[in-house]
Amino acid sequence: MSKAACCIKMMLSVIFVVTVTFQSLLSCNALIVSRSNLHRASPSSGLSNTFQRRYIIKTSSRLNSSPGDDSSVGDATDDSPPILRSLFDPLPRIDCNGTVADDRNNTQIPKWVNNVTSGTLPTEEGSPHELYFEVYHRLKYNSKSNNTHDYSTTRQQRGLVGLVLHGGPGAACYPKHTQFFSPDLYEYVVLLDQRGCGRSTPLGEVKCNRLELLVKDVEMLRLHLIKEGLIDGWDGSGGNEDEEKNENLIQSTQQHNHHPWDVILGGSWGCTLAMAYAFSYPKSVRAMVLRGVCLFREKEIDWLFGNPPKPSAVNATTRVRKTSNLRELVAGGSSSVSMASSSSTTTTLDEVESHSVAAQLFPKQWKEFSSGVEHIESNKRSVLHSYYHRLLGTDGNSRYQAMRSWFRWEMGIYSNGLDGSEDEDGNRLMVWKPSHDAWVFEDARVQNRNSVDSIGSSYDHEEILTSMRSLRRYSTSSPNYVSSKMDEKLLEPLPIEDTATVTTASEVENNAQPPKNGNTNSFDPTTYIPAQAMLTCYYSVNDEYCIHPYNSFLSLNPPPSIPLSSWYSSKLPPSSSSESYDSSMSSELSFPLPPTIAIQGGNDGICPPDTALDLHRVWRQLEVRIALKSGHSMYDPVISGEIVKSLERFGHCLMR
Repeated sequence: MSKAACCIKMMLSVIFVVTVTFQSLLSCNALIVSRSNLHRASPSSGLSNTFQRRYIIKTSSRLNSSPGDDSSVGDATDDSPPILRSLFDPLPRIDCNGTVADDRNNTQIPKWVNNVTSGTLPTEEGSPHELYFEVYHRLKYNSKSNNTHDYSTTRQQRGLVGLVLHGGPGAACYPKHTQFFSPDLYEYVVLLDQRGCGRSTPLGEVKCNRLELLVKDVEMLRLHLIKEGLIDGWDGSGGNEDEEKNENLIQSTQQHNHHPWDVILGGSWGCTLAMAYAFSYPKSVRAMVLRGVCLFREKEIDWLFGNPPKPSAVNATTRVRKTSNLRELVAGGSSSVSMASSSSTTTTLDEVESHSVAAQLFPKQWKEFSSGVEHIESNKRSVLHSYYHRLLGTDGNSRYQAMRSWFRWEMGIYSNGLDGSEDEDGNRLMVWKPSHDAWVFEDARVQNRNSVDSIGSSYDHEEILTSMRSLRRYSTSSPNYVSSKMDEKLLEPLPIEDTATVTTASEVENNAQPPKNGNTNSFDPTTYIPAQAMLTCYYSVNDEYCIHPYNSFLSLNPPPSIPLSSWYSSKLPPSSSSESYDSSMSSELSFPLPPTIAIQGGNDGICPPDTALDLHRVWRQLEVRIALKSGHSMYDPVISGEIVKSLERFGHCLMR
C-alpha cells in the first residue's frame, strides 16, 4: 500500500474516533442538562448542600429504593418538561333527549358527557331538613355509532363511584368538584349538600343539625341510590319505605354493604364528616382522600377563633426548644407516642415564639374582627360567643354586619396563609410513606399528564427535622383523655340571646355587597342567610354537643382500655397506580378504617398541619402528603394535583 493511501486511512480512522467521542459527549451533556433542569437546587430553592447531594432522580413507576439510598432509580424516557397534574376538563351535560349542551364553542364531538340526575332526600321524622344531591354519570361517546348523540356506558367493567363531602360547616358542593375525578375511572360522582347548606333546605337551619345526623345522612343517601337504581350495578332489591324514614338504618346497611362508596373525597370540615362516617360504617367506604385535615377538636376551634392571651401570659415555658428527635416533633413535643400521656411539654417551633391562636399571627385582622365586641378574660371564646348571638339572632342588620366581619377574618387567614420560607421550593412535598415507614421529600411534578408518580424523591434527616419544626403551630402537648361521660350541660346547644342592632338599616344598605349574580335592586341584606358563617359559628360554639358521640374518636383519645389500632388502622394506600390490594394484603383482614391519603398545605392557616401530624401519630398506615408552600384551597395548583393523583392511584387499584 502506498504511503499516501496509508495516510488517508489513518486520517479517516482519526475522524471516526473523534466523531464517536463527540456524539457521546453530546449525549452525556444532554442527560446532565435534562437532570439539572428537573432537579437543580438553585439558590432560591432552599435546599441544603446535603439535600442536593442526596437527591434521587426517579422516573420509574414507583419508589424502589429505601430512604437514604443515593442510587439513581431510572432515566427519563420522556423529553417533555415535568408538570403538575391539574383538574380534568369540565364535561358538557346531556339532557333527557340525548342532546349535548356544550357552550364551549367546540365543533368536535366531546368524548365524555355528564348525565346529571338531581334529587332531594327527606331526613328523620321531626327534622325540617330536606337534602339536595346530584349524581354525575359520565358517559363516553360511542365512536362506532353513526349517531352523534350516541353516548352510553361502553366500559368493559363498571366504573367507580365517588362521593364529595364539602367543607364548612355550611359550605356547599359545586359541579367543579367533579373535575378531580378521572372519567376513565370514576363512572359516577355524587355531590351532597349537607344540612342547611347549598340547595338543601332550610338554608342555615341549626335545628337537628349535628355530626351524628350528618353521618346518617351520608348512609341514607347511599341506600337511597341503591333503592332508586340511580347507580348502574347497585342492586336495589330489598329496599323499603323504612329506609327512607331512617328506622331500620343498621339492618339496611348490613343488607346493602356490598355496594360501598368506592372513594370519598372530603375537604376541611368534610374530613371530619368522612372520618366519622368511616368509623360508623367501615363497610360502606373502600378508600378516602382527605384535604386540609380537620377533626374539629377544641384546639382547632380555639386556634381559629380563640382570644389571644395577654402578653404577661406568655412566659418562659411557652418559648421553644430544639430537638433532633423526629418522633418528638411528630408528636408535638411529646417523647411518647402513646395517646394516654397527659404530661405537659413545650412546643418545638424553631427559634420563634409559640402561637396558640391565629390572632397572635394576624393581630391587625383580629383587632378589626373583635372591635366592638366584649372581651371576657375568663372566657377564651368570648369573641366567638358574641358573633354567635349576632349571627344566629333575630336582627337581620346585626347578622349581616357580623357576617361581613366574619368572612373578612376567615378570608384574611385563608388568603395570606401562615408564614413560610420564601426560599422553599413551591413544588416540594414532605411525604409520610407508610410502606417505607419513613418521611421523604418529593417533587409534586410528574413526567406527563397521565402519570401519578412524582419525578423525584429524597431522604435527609436534618432537612426533615427542619421542615417538621416549622409545621407545628399550636400542638404543644399530647391531648388529655376525654371521658365518654360528658357534662350534661355540654349536650345542649348554647341559648341564643337577642342582640342590639349594630348599625342602622340605612348604613347596612349603603355598605351592602350583593352577590355577583344577584339583582342589586332586589338584594335585601336584612333577609340574607349567611349559611356558612352561621353553621361554622354554631358548630364551633357548641362543639361538644355537635360532635357527640364522636368526641373521643376525633380527639384521637380512645379510652385506655381500647388499643389505638382498634380505632386507627387500615390497609396501606397503593404505592403506585399499578398496585392491587389483593396482591399486597389479604382481603380477609378487617380494619376499622379504609386506606386513606391525607393532603395538607404546609402554610394552611385555617387548618394548620398539626391535625394531620397528630392523626399520623396514631394512624401509621395513613399516607400524609404535605405541600410545604401551599395553603388551604383545594384549587391551589400543588394541592389540586395531589388530589387528582391520589384519586387516580385509588381508582386504578380498586378497578382491578
